[in-house]
Amino acid sequence: DGMTFEQFLAKCSDKLKLPEKKFTRCFYISNAAEVDDPDDLMPDDKLFVSEGEDFKKKATEGMLSSGLNAIASGTSYVYSKTTDFAKSQMSEETRKKFEDAEAKAAESLAPIVDKIKETTAPAVEWTDKKLEVAADTVTEKKKEFMASETGQYLQNKVYAPAAEKSKELFAITCTELEKMGEKSKGSMVSAQEYMKNVKEKMGKEWDEKYAPAVKQMYEQAKEKGKQTGEALKEQTEKLKKNWNEQVEPVLREKMAALNTNPAK
Repeated sequence: DGMTFEQFLAKCSDKLKLPEKKFTRCFYISNAAEVDDPDDLMPDDKLFVSEGEDFKKKATEGMLSSGLNAIASGTSYVYSKTTDFAKSQMSEETRKKFEDAEAKAAESLAPIVDKIKETTAPAVEWTDKKLEVAADTVTEKKKEFMASETGQYLQNKVYAPAAEKSKELFAITCTELEKMGEKSKGSMVSAQEYMKNVKEKMGKEWDEKYAPAVKQMYEQAKEKGKQTGEALKEQTEKLKKNWNEQVEPVLREKMAALNTNPAK
């Protein structure tokens, strides 16, 4: 709290152990929105920092390849956290020896890792294609099910009402953001204050499961304010799409429970 953006980026350089890097920009990995105020960040936000380059999310990967990447990232994160703590307990001389050993190991293993990737790539690609075919089959089965009597019941009693309620809640979050913008004379209020006001406005409709969607709404709204023309239209549609993807499943659960136990 109270840290300037420049101080925050300098801290990122220290944290990543890249003192030679002069970071100037920061993005949320979740939606590629640019961060301009470190006070808006939450503890679990995943970020990308750059020396001026834009952040572009990679094209969708196959199921297996994306899963393997997630495992690799998670393993790397655990190793980093563990060794950071271990090194904090070492003397300066021991810590330097340990870091030198890490650097030599990384240098030696790099060619081996690249060779493994090269060798396994065809197998991973083949598996991903098979999984895509399976996913298409599931999609077709889903269409058949939704056309059935049970599927129609779910559509009328669960899916449609959830979609309608999602629109209502989306409208509340948009209206509250506009009100707060007017009160603060065009400047953005903090994410925490926005969250608090949305909770109060929704009242009994509020569910803590909406929190990630509201937070993302805030981030995207800041990005939206910097755009015009087609870019603004695209960002608005993206904002609605992301909201529905996160909120509608929660509402479907509520609608399903309501229809299963109507007395409640």
